[in-house]
Amino acid sequence: MTAFKLDQRWAVVTGASSGIGAELARELASAGCHLFLVARRETLLNDLAAELMQKYQVKCEVVALDLTSENAAERLVGSLKAAPVSIVVNNAGFGVSGPFERHDMQEMTDMLLLNVVFLTRFTRLMYPKLLASRNGARILNVGSIAGEQGVPYMPVYAATKAFVNGLTEGLFFELPADSSLKVTALLPGKTESQFFDVAKMRESRFVRGNVMSAAVVARLGIQAMIKGQPRLIAGWTNWATILVGRFSPRWLVRKTMRQLFGDLSQ
Repeated sequence: MTAFKLDQRWAVVTGASSGIGAELARELASAGCHLFLVARRETLLNDLAAELMQKYQVKCEVVALDLTSENAAERLVGSLKAAPVSIVVNNAGFGVSGPFERHDMQEMTDMLLLNVVFLTRFTRLMYPKLLASRNGARILNVGSIAGEQGVPYMPVYAATKAFVNGLTEGLFFELPADSSLKVTALLPGKTESQFFDVAKMRESRFVRGNVMSAAVVARLGIQAMIKGQPRLIAGWTNWATILVGRFSPRWLVRKTMRQLFGDLSQ
C-alpha cells in the first residue's frame, strides 16, 4: 500500500478555534493540506485561516457552527459542499468538573451532545464517502487517557472519552486490514489549552506538572493518523499512567484518583 500523503488533500477539523484543534490544523496545513475549520467562534477561525493561508499557501474554509445544535452534523456535511474531503478530525469537545450532583443539567447535556452524539453522527455521515475514497482516507478522533478509567468529579467527561476511545478502536477492528480508510484515536493526557479554564480546573492539583504542549500532542497525533495506527497515547508519562493503572488493584486506582482529583470537589 502506498504511503498516505497529506499534500493537496482536504481535511475537516472540528474544534479548530484553539488548543489541540488549532494545532492539528497547523500540522495539516504545514504538509499542504487544505482545510475546513469548524467551531463556534468565527473570529478565531478567521484569524487561524488567514494565518494558515498566508504561511502555507493552502485553502481554508471557515464553518462557524454550534455543534450541539439540532442537526449540526447534517448542516456541517452540507457546508462541505462538493469538496473531496478525505480526512476527518473529530477534535471538538469540552469537560465539566465538580461533584456530580452539582453538574448543570444543560451543560452536561451539551457535553454529551458534542463529545458523543455529534462525533458519532458526523462520522457516520462521512463514513461512506471516506470508504469510497480512491486515494485513501483517515479519521482521527481525539479521545483521552481519562477514558481509560473512571474519573471522580469528572465522571461524565471521562465516560464520553471512553466512548470515543472504544468507538474508534471498534471501527479500526471492523475495517478490513487492506482498507484504504484507517481510523485512529489520539489519547492526550494533560495538555495546555483552554480546556482547563472551561472545565474550571486551572488551579487544581491535577494540572500542576507534566503538562504537554498542544503542538506536540497534535504532531504526534497527525503522525499516527498518517501511519494508520489504531491509537496513540501522547507522551511516555501518559503511557506509564495507563500501564500502572491497568495492572494495579482497583482499590489503589480509586484511592489514587480520589487524591489526584479531590480538590475538584469544592
